[in-house]
Amino acid sequence: MNKIVEYRREFHKYPEYGWHEFRTSARVAEILTELGYDVLMGPDVVNTDSIGEPEKLTPEQRNEAMERAVRQGAKPSYVDRTKGYPGVLAVFDTEKPGPVTAFRFEMDCLPYQEPEEKDYRPFDEGYVSVNKGRVHACGHDGHTAIGIGIAEELIGKKGQLSGKIKLIFQPAEETFYGAQSIVDKGHLDDVDYFLAMHIALSGENRPLPSNTIACGCKDFLSDRQLDVYFEGKAAHPCGAAQEGKNALLAACSAALNIHAIAPHEAGLFRVNVGEIHAGVCANTIAPNALMRLEYRGQTQEISEYAGKRVFDILDGTAKSYDLSYNYIDYGEVPAGVSDDEIMEVVKRAAGKVPWFEKIYFEGNVGGTDDAAVMINKVQNNGGKGTYIGIGTDTTSPLHNARFDFDEDCLAAAVDMCMYALEEIHR
Repeated sequence: MNKIVEYRREFHKYPEYGWHEFRTSARVAEILTELGYDVLMGPDVVNTDSIGEPEKLTPEQRNEAMERAVRQGAKPSYVDRTKGYPGVLAVFDTEKPGPVTAFRFEMDCLPYQEPEEKDYRPFDEGYVSVNKGRVHACGHDGHTAIGIGIAEELIGKKGQLSGKIKLIFQPAEETFYGAQSIVDKGHLDDVDYFLAMHIALSGENRPLPSNTIACGCKDFLSDRQLDVYFEGKAAHPCGAAQEGKNALLAACSAALNIHAIAPHEAGLFRVNVGEIHAGVCANTIAPNALMRLEYRGQTQEISEYAGKRVFDILDGTAKSYDLSYNYIDYGEVPAGVSDDEIMEVVKRAAGKVPWFEKIYFEGNVGGTDDAAVMINKVQNNGGKGTYIGIGTDTTSPLHNARFDFDEDCLAAAVDMCMYALEEIHR
């Protein structure tokens, strides 16, 4: 087993949710330091003021996560350096004039339970998640390992390259404010080329199998998430039902109508009500309800259309059921588009890696990734960016608790990135 796979399995065994990635940050920083890098951590990587209230940890949550990281093998000195905020950044500086390239690697996991059963490789081979209700079901463990692999390969290349290469290990991609906090810290201000990658994307709208790659994606969707609180009035359903204001029915009605919003001719549009929690007991009209929803659009026009329709429905529902509502807005992750120029570099680099037998110039993400925040920042400054799809056979789809993948893709991704860097920085 090569070191990249060993790192991937270690990170898989100790998954951490967004803004809790203290063990992962500490281990990444420790490994990079041993390689010879000077690393930034915590508030030196992320702008803490950019983290919205819904995602901020309480002091108790922060301390608990940091203590868990130490119990699970992180060195206390590196955990302390986070100062309560995950995130790691290392710069490979050739000390010669040249461009600046940045890579982004996510570290966070998803909030559900990984199966512990035979014939599931992580369980059979001893790297199944030890953190209950946490699982790397989106490949971020692999992405982090790829980042370390690139860092190791760069060490011997200083005399062959020019410029600077930034390796950004980002918290909280699955939730909010991860990429934005790094952009707001200024780490993308001087970047000429930006590359992010994700395993198990699609090409020609079909999952990318092993031995394939897509050089970039142009179908990002924006994403806005809301927590909507309906405030009704409790009453007995038999004694004085007319006095009640049923928040549960309001939430259900709103959910059905939100899912009936018509698509938009200008591009992709998605909406989803993912959770409803309501009521107090069976014999009481529900006085409150929480509905969690998101809407996504391929362009700003579509996003604005979706937002107007969602709030029209919420306003109409509140009036129909004679109750009120308020909401928490998590903000919007924007859409994004990869640049042909850097996609061509990736295409040439992938062509030098024998493992990649089929190369798609353009792939499909068909969803949201906050790498778009970084791509947009670099493009607005005159640079180029791309979001690469690394093909790999999988046991289940992304965001499924049984997701596992062909680990041979990891070394191939590192090789491709090194060939791309040799072209950009030679």
